[in-house]
Amino acid sequence: MSRRRTSYIFFPMNRKNICISILISGGLFIWPLTLVSAEKPEEWNGINFLERQLNYVESGEISLLPDFELSGDIQKEIRNFDPSGCVELLYRMPRLEGHEDEQMLYILNRVSRISTMEGIKYYSGSRQAMYPYLEKAAVVEKRKSEKKVGDPFFDSLPDRPHTITVYQRDTTFGNTWYDVDLETTPSAIRLSMINNTTMRYKMFPVLRKGRLHIELIIIPREDDLLFYGLAAFKIGNTFGIDISLDQSFDHRMSALQVWFDKQVY
Repeated sequence: MSRRRTSYIFFPMNRKNICISILISGGLFIWPLTLVSAEKPEEWNGINFLERQLNYVESGEISLLPDFELSGDIQKEIRNFDPSGCVELLYRMPRLEGHEDEQMLYILNRVSRISTMEGIKYYSGSRQAMYPYLEKAAVVEKRKSEKKVGDPFFDSLPDRPHTITVYQRDTTFGNTWYDVDLETTPSAIRLSMINNTTMRYKMFPVLRKGRLHIELIIIPREDDLLFYGLAAFKIGNTFGIDISLDQSFDHRMSALQVWFDKQVY
């Protein structure tokens, strides 16, 4: 039996009008959609983008990852991870002005400021409004510790992955610790996160240790910048509770794009 794949492409025409194409089971449908700002705030699906592509897939066969030095390795990692679902978002953003001589180093240091994620908001589908996403966010000394060690800062681009432990208090999934790798290639910056503790919805374990894989890839280009976000997950027994992780991580990835824009632009 084939697995579901749903892809969306958003082209912002102005603050209210968006053209959407949806690819479902091999059929392509395109139509304009008018968003009423009173229903959804402007930043609900990201800000400052020229194009936004969204893909839901119930397998590890991701399709929006840009081609760069590590794309083959990442695709292999996700296939071997064998997730029950993936959410991919690819934003094409305006060219980043300034910092031409050390642009990669500038971006790396800005996205390494993990503590600035604290207090960011996402669009809550259940509340139909923006809602706090992370109550706390910090680099800490070790798993299960909340002792902060400060955000990393780089004087030069690292020649190997730099690993840190990150603590986040998610308003839905509670306290979670992550193993985070910061890595650079000649063309891209990669932030890779894997949960090191079980994530719970209320009292129920939803994503056990090692069952959430998040990728953030930033690729500055001559005429624009690509921001790619991926959440691949293996959901556990939800004890009959209906939890839409597709939509939940779509909105969380969008919130991280807003965070990235405010840090870098």
